[in-house]
Amino acid sequence: MTTGGKAVLGWSLGGVAASWVAIAGAFDQLYALIPNEPLTLALGLTLTVISLYGLVRSARRGPQWGLVPATVASIAVVAGIVTDGSLLALGLTISGFY
Repeated sequence: MTTGGKAVLGWSLGGVAASWVAIAGAFDQLYALIPNEPLTLALGLTLTVISLYGLVRSARRGPQWGLVPATVASIAVVAGIVTDGSLLALGLTISGFY
C-alpha cells in the first residue's frame, strides 16, 4: 500500500470517528463526559471540519480506489457538520435553548 493510500484510509477512519463525536455530542451521549453542551458541539464541529479538510486533501493525492472510503467518510462528516452547526447556531441565537 502506498503512502497516499494509507493517508486516505487514516483520514477516512478519523472522519468517521469525528462524525460520531459530532452526532453523539448533538444527542447528549457525550454530555456525561463533558457537561457543557456548547463546548461539546463546538468540539464536534471543529473535529469534523478538520477531518473534512484532511479527507479532501488526501483523496486528491491518493489512489483512485481511495475515493470510495473518502466519499463515504465525507458524507458522514457533512452529516456531523450539519447536525452540530445547526444546533450550535440555534443555541447561540435562541436564549434558553440549551
